[in-house]
Amino acid sequence: MWLFLRIVHIVTGVFWAGTLFFTVSYLMPAVREVGSDGDKMMGALRSRGMFNAVPMIALIAIASGLWMYMIRMGGGSDWARTREAMTLEVGTVTAVLAVAMGWFGMRANTFKAGDLAAAAAAMPVGAEREAKMAEVQAVSGKAMMFGRLVATLLLITVVTMAIARYV
Repeated sequence: MWLFLRIVHIVTGVFWAGTLFFTVSYLMPAVREVGSDGDKMMGALRSRGMFNAVPMIALIAIASGLWMYMIRMGGGSDWARTREAMTLEVGTVTAVLAVAMGWFGMRANTFKAGDLAAAAAAMPVGAEREAKMAEVQAVSGKAMMFGRLVATLLLITVVTMAIARYV
């Protein structure tokens, strides 16, 4: 069981962190740079379920990690007071915060920006459409800010998981 949980935890964690780091570092800046074509790309990712799949994968990573923690604790052992356990706990807290910030901040603002962009695309060219596109940019900026926060939290998570055994 331990080996299975460890494989699930590592694979889902790598997918989650890698996807987030790529999205924040390359995808979102490129989408912003290309304007309305970028909005189409984000819409395609949304329709393919990316913004639901990644949080679900993150939850699997967290659940498998918690399960391994509980197994390792062995029903109340002193292990929970070791530096290794405390380091893993820091990583767990940052991972849970990352999921929450990703869902309620990054994902919510990405959806809002997509909905606003779709509404703007249906409008005739003019001042009203330009105002709506400015709103899209502002909301996209919020999504990016949350994305950077989530990436920072995930970086802390990844580092704590990598070093826990050695502290």
